[in-house]
Formats: sequence, C-alpha cells, structure tokens
Amino acid sequence: MFHDASKSPTKLKARPITRKWTIVGCLDFAAYLFIVGAMISASPPGHAASADFRAGAAMVDITPTNFPIRTAGNLVITVANKAIDPLNVRALVLDDGRKQVAIAVVDSCMVDREAIDAAKAAARRVTGIPIERMLISSTHTHTAPAAYSCHGNDAEPDYVEFLIPRIAQAIIEAWRNRVPARVGWGKGECPQFVHCRRWIMQPGTAQNPPVAFTGQATNLAMMNPGFGNTNKIRQTGPVDTAVTVLSVQTADGKPLGLLANYSTHYAGVSEAGLSADYFGEFCRVMAKELGVEEGKPFVALMSNGTSGDANCVDFTKPNWKNDRFMVARAVADAALEALKAARYQEWVPLAMVEQKRAFKVRRPSRKDVAAARDYLAKNVGDRPIRTWEENYARETVKMADWPTRKEIKLQALRIGDFAIGTTPCETYGSTGLAIKQASPFSLTMVIELANGCNGYLPPPDQFELGGYTTWRARSSYLEIGAEPKIRDSVVSLLKRIDKDKKPRSK
Repeated sequence: MFHDASKSPTKLKARPITRKWTIVGCLDFAAYLFIVGAMISASPPGHAASADFRAGAAMVDITPTNFPIRTAGNLVITVANKAIDPLNVRALVLDDGRKQVAIAVVDSCMVDREAIDAAKAAARRVTGIPIERMLISSTHTHTAPAAYSCHGNDAEPDYVEFLIPRIAQAIIEAWRNRVPARVGWGKGECPQFVHCRRWIMQPGTAQNPPVAFTGQATNLAMMNPGFGNTNKIRQTGPVDTAVTVLSVQTADGKPLGLLANYSTHYAGVSEAGLSADYFGEFCRVMAKELGVEEGKPFVALMSNGTSGDANCVDFTKPNWKNDRFMVARAVADAALEALKAARYQEWVPLAMVEQKRAFKVRRPSRKDVAAARDYLAKNVGDRPIRTWEENYARETVKMADWPTRKEIKLQALRIGDFAIGTTPCETYGSTGLAIKQASPFSLTMVIELANGCNGYLPPPDQFELGGYTTWRARSSYLEIGAEPKIRDSVVSLLKRIDKDKKPRSK
C-alpha cells in the first residue's frame, strides 16, 4: 500500500471538517431511509422458479468538500487540497427471485471492518438483504482520504462518518433500480501492467529497519528497487494477469452494470490531489466504449484483485512509462475482448456464504515498545515522521495495546457458473492464482480488501525473505501461518456453493 513521497508537509494544520457532513450523513440519510423504507413492498414468499432475474446499479459521489484532508497509503503525512477527479462508491444488486446479493466497490485505499459493517447494517434495514450477502471492497487508490489509520496518515474520522451512509445509499439505490436483466462473464489478459514489485537483492542491500521495530530480522527482499539498481536479482513470485469481467444487461440487451477485476496495486497520479486512480478512469472508459452515460443507469465497478506483491511498473525496462490513463485503457481493452465472448443467460442461481475466522496478531513485545518510545522521544518528538525507521518505531507504539487476535470475514459468491472469492487482506498474486486453480467454477474472480482491511497476507515462505510487506505494522500483522488457512477457507467456501449448476427448467 505504500509509496515514497519525496515532498511532504512538515506539519498539517488542523482545519476541522464542518458538521455539514455529519448532518448530511446522519439526519438527511435517516430521512432517506425512512422514506425509502415506507416504499418497500414485501417480496412474495417461496419465489417461483419462473421469477425474473433482476439487477440494479448505482453510484454515489464520496468526494469530500472540505480541504485540506489527509490521504492514505503513504509512509509520511500527505495532504490533498483539491480533487483531481471524483471519488465514488459503485454498487450492483443481483436478484434471482429467491436470493438477493449486493456488491459495492469504494474509491478508497482501505476501509475498516467496523465502518463497512455499519454501512451494511444501514443498507439491510431498507433492502432486507442479509449482511452476509453483501460484499464491499476498496479499490486501493492511494489518493483518497485516509479512512483507516496506518503508517504516517491516521484516519480522518469525520470523513469516515461521511462515508458510511453513502456506501449504504449506493446499495439501496442499486436495489431500488432493479429491472429484469441477464448476465454473462468472461476473461481477458493484460500482462503489460502487472509485475511483481518484490525483488530478491544482493545480501546486505535491501532495506533493513531495526528488528525491534519490524519484527523481521532477515531482509533479502525489497519492494520497488528501482530501474537502475544493479543489486536486484529476481522477483519473488508470480502475478495474475487476468482481467475478469461480470457483465449485466437489461432484458433487451442494453448495458446495465459491469464488475471487473485486475491485480495491479494502483497507477498513481502526477499532481497532488484526490483521485480514483485508474479504477475510476476504467469505469469512465467502459461507459464510453459501451455507448452509454455513466450512472444513467449503467455503472461499472473496478475491483482490486490480488495485488499485494504487484504493481504496474516493470523494473526490467529502463524507460518504463505508465499512468492511470494508460493502465485504464489497457485494462478496458482486455475487458472489451472478454465481453465479446460472453454468453448471456436470462436466469442464473445466486448463492453466497460467509465465514468468520480469528487469527493471532504479531504484536510487539514490551521491550520493543519501550525501545520504540525511547527512540521517538529522542529523535522525533512532535514533528511528523520522515524515515522508514521512524515510521516503524511509531507503528510499534501504535500496536502496543492491540488485541492478541483479530477476526476477519471471508466470502464466496456464486452467480451461475461464475464465482467470486474474497479476502480482507492485501493478498499476493500466488494466493489468488491458487484460489482460482482450486475453484470448482468455470471462472473465478478474487477480490482483496473486501469487508475490511487486515493488512498484507504474505505466504509463510515470504517471511523468510522479509521486506516491507512482512514488517509488523498496522499494515501487516496477521500470524505467519494465516495465508494457507485463509486460502484453504476461501476454496472451501467456493466448494460449498458449488451445487447444481444446471439452468432452471422453463
């Protein structure tokens, strides 16, 4: 999730976000819920097999109006004073006449479990969709307001308060927008913008903050080593180059919604400000290519695949170039190719299961915390952090009172013979590929940072190599053996929903 910022403010002046957000987010939204709730008509019990497949989509703007505001995904404090392009939450609701499921993608670096659960509860009160049949994920744009406290940028609490009802609103509006629909799916390839960013380095040349602050004694791997770094030896793992697409059309074949998935970290922006990065640009490109106006009623959603150890930079090419427009265009081209082969079905069964699992937390010892506090007092004081060492000393102190275990949510969703598996972590490409390989479905999408944010998920052998994604912090803290357990659980959930895949009888 991290990128270096060569220039950052030395001090962020406090400018309270106005209570306008609270009023809009709570009072107005409460009235919205009341009005919409009064309009709910009860679904007929025991939906007949001949019921229509229905779907609806919606998007809600989540761009803040109060600046400056801290952004997420950076080692040091970074502040935005404007929005370069809009941030949105985009939602899709599917209904097979028996079950309803909701999928939402938020233009945010990360949103924690508590905020997402609050949004789900608000949406359930109006739609009746069970919380366990809602999937909400973050795109992982690094140019969105901080909604989770991590590294140099702690969460903006007023923005989180602003965000929660708007996530719910997107789901509610998508639910209200349901019309008879049909679905299809497909897969394209976009290898040019997904590359493993972890490299094994010559001994002694990788970054190596004090073990007391990271919990990691050996560091042979380095993230983003640079184009001209002659100490890099080889990349540490595979990447997933697939662009997986779920397409939803109206009954008469007009574009209604599209959920895509790609496993690169983010592209970045060249100017300071808020941006949905390539995720938002992809959605705009797809609407244009499909000849429809975005949001009326078509909505595209771009979810993040398994990109914990990947980004869009090829460090083997000295003249490499990329930006959010280039990445969006390439991924959109792959998505359009996938749509050419999509076969649409008028009705498919829906199924969704959720599992909660608890894992140990790699907490710092009392000795480590004492050392970190002493270091910060002597070297940092009240100023913002500036270096890797200072950052991980601060993270050590921040984790001093953390619980010994953390509960996470895992999900599997079936849409006919298409499936989605989720993790709440920044997941490695090898894990995503393994889940897809073991899935019983003809096509499987894996979405990370879904239903919370529980840090990086390195496979156990990656801890032997060390490097940024293994260092103990609020960005990486689950027990060393968590990855195989999570991977196996997601595969088991996919197998649970793999039942009769025959089309309904007419």
